[in-house]
Amino acid sequence: MHSKLLHLIAENVHLDKADEVFVEKLFLPVSCEKNTMLEREGKIPQYLYFINSGFVRVFYWEDGKQITTHINCPPGFITSFNSFISGTIATDNVECVTGCELLQITKTDLEWLYKRSAQWAAFGKIIYERSLTYNEERTKEMIGLSAEQRYLKLLRSQPEIVQQVPLQYISSYLGIEPQSLSRIRKKISS
Repeated sequence: MHSKLLHLIAENVHLDKADEVFVEKLFLPVSCEKNTMLEREGKIPQYLYFINSGFVRVFYWEDGKQITTHINCPPGFITSFNSFISGTIATDNVECVTGCELLQITKTDLEWLYKRSAQWAAFGKIIYERSLTYNEERTKEMIGLSAEQRYLKLLRSQPEIVQQVPLQYISSYLGIEPQSLSRIRKKISS
């Protein structure tokens, strides 16, 4: 159950056997059905999740509509990051879009790993920097690319999301009305 996480870590830093044991002990496996809410707005997020299989999204409510801000798949980490890091009440929700196999860790255990292992801290820094880069690129894309260009980029870079995630979540994530996304998909397929 921990092999994908350990593989991702090994691609970036070298963990000794003791650190691997701590990862296996502190990241607890959890299986979730489709539509399971992992974290809810109005509460302090309890866990950081590593996705072994399935798709998870982060969303919030605005004027009665769900706005999807993030969709993630293996091997990736997900939670209501801002609230998890700061220990504050979340304004968004984290939901399994499909059935998922996850590993979860509490903030207390994650911080203990950072203090215990310089290699784990280095890995955390790498993941943090990738997240910042991803968010910066996503902001530029939302401002600078047309709806069709955003969809085509998602189709090229993460086709598994397009194949597995319902279109209403994809359209929200891309900032496109569902009808517009349907027209774009029809245009591309013809």
